Amino acid sequence: MKLFLTLLFFSITLVSAQSILKGKVLDKNGKSIYLANVYIEGTYEGGTTDSLGNFAFETNELGAKIIKTSIVGRTPYSKLIQLPQKGLVIIQLQDNENRLQEITIQAGVLQANSSGKNTVMSPLDIVTTAGSMGNIISALATLPGAQVAGESGRLMVHGGDASETQTYINGISVAQPYTATPNEVPVRGRFSPMLFKGVNFSTGGYSAEFGNALSSILALNTENKIEQPKTELSLSSVGLGLGHTLQWGKNSLTFNSSYTNLKPYSKIITPDIKWTKPYENASGEMIYRHQFKEGFLNIYGAYNFEDMGLYQADINYQQPVPLKKKSNNSYANITYSQHLRNRWTFNSGIGLGYLTDKLHYDDIFLPNEEKSLHIKGVLSKIWNNKIKSIGGIEYFDNNYQEEYQRQNLDYNYGYHSKMTALFTETSVGILPNLIGKIGLRGTSSNLQKRNTLEPRASLGYALNKYTQLSMAYGTFHQQAATPILKYAPQLDWLEANHYIANYFYERAGHLLRLEAYHKEYNNLIKYNSMTPRYDSQYDNTGNGKVKGFDLFYKNTSSIKNLQYWISYSYTNSKRNEANYPATFTPPYVYKHSIYLVGKCWFASLRSQLSLTNSFVSGRNYNDPNQTVFMNGRTKGYNNLSMSWSFLYSQQKIIHFSVSNVLGAAPIYGYQYADRPNSQGIYDRRPIVPTAKRFVFLGYFWTISKNEKENQLDNL
Repeated sequence: MKLFLTLLFFSITLVSAQSILKGKVLDKNGKSIYLANVYIEGTYEGGTTDSLGNFAFETNELGAKIIKTSIVGRTPYSKLIQLPQKGLVIIQLQDNENRLQEITIQAGVLQANSSGKNTVMSPLDIVTTAGSMGNIISALATLPGAQVAGESGRLMVHGGDASETQTYINGISVAQPYTATPNEVPVRGRFSPMLFKGVNFSTGGYSAEFGNALSSILALNTENKIEQPKTELSLSSVGLGLGHTLQWGKNSLTFNSSYTNLKPYSKIITPDIKWTKPYENASGEMIYRHQFKEGFLNIYGAYNFEDMGLYQADINYQQPVPLKKKSNNSYANITYSQHLRNRWTFNSGIGLGYLTDKLHYDDIFLPNEEKSLHIKGVLSKIWNNKIKSIGGIEYFDNNYQEEYQRQNLDYNYGYHSKMTALFTETSVGILPNLIGKIGLRGTSSNLQKRNTLEPRASLGYALNKYTQLSMAYGTFHQQAATPILKYAPQLDWLEANHYIANYFYERAGHLLRLEAYHKEYNNLIKYNSMTPRYDSQYDNTGNGKVKGFDLFYKNTSSIKNLQYWISYSYTNSKRNEANYPATFTPPYVYKHSIYLVGKCWFASLRSQLSLTNSFVSGRNYNDPNQTVFMNGRTKGYNNLSMSWSFLYSQQKIIHFSVSNVLGAAPIYGYQYADRPNSQGIYDRRPIVPTAKRFVFLGYFWTISKNEKENQLDNL
């Protein structure tokens, strides 16, 4: 262990001699080209041009190499150079006769990357948003079309429930993307933002490459490049963290670990939770990267251990019920990409997940186990400047088993799902300003009696270089969510049809995105009890419709050092599902939600201030004491959060954040008793936050050769 720690903190990196390649990219008139991609063929070494057309990046390559340059709207450029290169490399690009690469279909697509025409947030935006507390899911809630219920913390999109969104890492499915918590305590996304350089978030109409999700895909992507050595330390009011990167030759190994214990925090700021064992979490992630001559290998792994005990309020019990929960969650995937001849590319991956969860609730013991496997292979081909295609095959194996123990009762139930899917998709430049994309996905399963066929289609039209219109259509299927599928694995596929229209404008630091959508549901699940039970009767006779409108405006240029965005969503969801006697708005849907997010950098104070103000309208709930179903409605509420990051030195940061600054007291809904009391009335209790606000104080220290690096982008 001592040797490992010594290597960890004081590792000496042996790298080959590096040189710096510098140059300039111009158009045919000699004007500078901004954000052009420049890289050495067969490697992942490269960079992008600045506003003056200049680029510079380090390289380990020697001898004759081909440098390539590309940017949307212009013909790709190749040039033979000798490394190390003396002097500047001057590159002149010509206009492209076809704009397939320039026009991007915006309908249903939101990206949080470092660049790209779909990008509405940068990685820095994700984690510096006040109220997110470094949680990717909370940050995404400030985007249009997304909602996060306060009592659950799970992501919901365009009127769908949380089970309708699937998470992927480097294109490989993650069966369990959330942390474990007791009821009415919000979960968190269990993956650290610091390891992901890109987030693709769909609000519908997504690619035929993805399936088994009715509403949305959340795709997290690590960066295909070798990381440089550094160490990151953190100490906060809830725990501590350590991250480190080793780099040797064309290899790098990055890991981060964290430990959280709410016992000290709960003694200072008392939540409305009576702990018997304050929440404890130990987690770690790692990623190994290796660069081949024409390929790249990523190995990603994550582990999460959680342990807690408390007294849980329950209207069906006179006293709070003792609850203990312990969870072990492991996930790993291996992905490999290979550039082949004639502009073919091969991508493959395999993902494994293993979860054990042990819940003690009063005299009930409820252990469960989930094993998941995903194998995927994809071939892509750029035929010419007008046509590109992908095709692939994937296999999913998910085995979930649960046991119920109470006094003399002991029985098991669960499911074992095996799915195979084929998919293909082609993008075509129809006209100079118009592109189309058409896809098809087919899936078979051992649980469902029929196979699915899912057509997908979309169009993108550029009015000019700043403005685009796009539309998307798709059919999507999904198995029932685990809380129901474990009781009734024979249920049929759920189905949704998406229709989306989008307007997108971006110019000089202003971004405007408008989107309207209509979604139709079929085969939704109904049951004859208040909640899903092992003895309930289930069928697929439900249906529903959702229509809505999203608005997003972002400004990064009007005021120096200030950026802000406004996000508004209108969601009109009507569903006949669960135990509903007819069609109603579900209790998990906000009809209106507004987010105002602002971030300002104060250079003289070396500080960044971030504010997030949100308003959501009330939600429906069913009061069994009334004759009309789902006639109750909670009040809307406002939530203001703030954070302050102080750059004590270039690599040392003090971070302070507070959620719900104004002390709003929302009621998310009500829990009603299973049976009426002696007066024939169903008693109830409100479902409210477990703490009025959350206060976080942390110290972050980065140790690296590049003394300008810090953890500001992780806060």
